[in-house]
Amino acid sequence: MKKNTIFFYIILFIIMIGGMYFFLKKFFLFPSEEKAMKEFNYAQQYLSKGDIDKALNKKNIKINYLGFSGIVSKYPFTKAGNISKFYAGICYYKLGDYKESIKMMKSFSAKDEIISSIKYGIIGDAFTQIKNQKEALKNYIIAANIRENEITTPLYYYKAALLDFSMKKYKDSKFFLKKIEKKYPFFLYRKNVEKYLMFIENKL
Repeated sequence: MKKNTIFFYIILFIIMIGGMYFFLKKFFLFPSEEKAMKEFNYAQQYLSKGDIDKALNKKNIKINYLGFSGIVSKYPFTKAGNISKFYAGICYYKLGDYKESIKMMKSFSAKDEIISSIKYGIIGDAFTQIKNQKEALKNYIIAANIRENEITTPLYYYKAALLDFSMKKYKDSKFFLKKIEKKYPFFLYRKNVEKYLMFIENKL
């Protein structure tokens, strides 16, 4: 009898949770998603025109749209709210607010591996700008290794190599440059890779 009672309460609890989820999805999440996506489209229009201040709208100027910053604040649990963190991170970077860019990018949840790679790459760029080479290097390596491909992997190995080179860590720089040379023959900056390797060989 006791086991049956416990089982009954478990089933009842599951039904209640399911009902709450359905209610929230129908009456809260769906309308919020639509509103957030509408605001997101407005912000994207400004970004496509190169008007970063208006696209971000970080001062929350009360005009007829929120901007990426406002979407993040008002609709944090929506898909549009999440992707707005990514775009807001880019905008903050472009405006020179590197710490806010890092904060926004870290809060962005990326399911796509290429987007995730770009996310960590931008975090690395922002850390480079504020002279935190250790964190920059760490994020470039993460960005390069999330998913091996012909575009982001050699690009972020290259950035890691240049960062090491700037700190006169020539052996570490050579390690990344050699990876590019061996595996990515069609890398855009292939000639630069060869020049840096020649320089390093003469240094070591």
